[in-house]
Amino acid sequence: MSTRFRLGISAFVLASLAGVFPAHAAITVIGGGMARDCYEAVEFEKVSADAALAVCDLAIEQESLSRKNRAATLVNRGIIHMRAQRNDRALWDFEKGLALAPDLLEAKVNLGGALYGLKRYEDAMAALNEGVKTESVNARAIGYYNRALTFEKLGNLQSAYEDFQRALETKPDFTQAAEQMSRFTVVKASS
Repeated sequence: MSTRFRLGISAFVLASLAGVFPAHAAITVIGGGMARDCYEAVEFEKVSADAALAVCDLAIEQESLSRKNRAATLVNRGIIHMRAQRNDRALWDFEKGLALAPDLLEAKVNLGGALYGLKRYEDAMAALNEGVKTESVNARAIGYYNRALTFEKLGNLQSAYEDFQRALETKPDFTQAAEQMSRFTVVKASS
């Protein structure tokens, strides 16, 4: 059976789509200190973006960190920039982090998010294709979600639908993915 996908978009959904941005995955830092505080500021969002950024900056500038923890802290700082829609600055942090730890696949998910924000959809897809291979369930779900948004921008609705579905299968309580799925209508393809 062939199927095709179309978007059933209401006026309400169009209004809510104006704020659709990629999701982010914070990267855990092992140990204590300011780098750990940076991670917690990003993960739990209990302090202002300015305060979180200051903690991350201090960790990067003043702490003696392993390569992996420095990379993770750069990625976490990049998330703060991405949340503030400073995607060019986020991209810089993600690239610096990946230069230190190229196997940090969670960072590829965030790199894809920043590239998406910069409307560099082909580059975003390349990063996300790598990022969804991560062992982190949360980051993998976010990677599928971000890849679905990117597929949609590239006009591939079937792949977008399938990746929103993968995001939900990976993380069943992923509210954003469920909301996106509700926009789709699956219809039998005409012969």
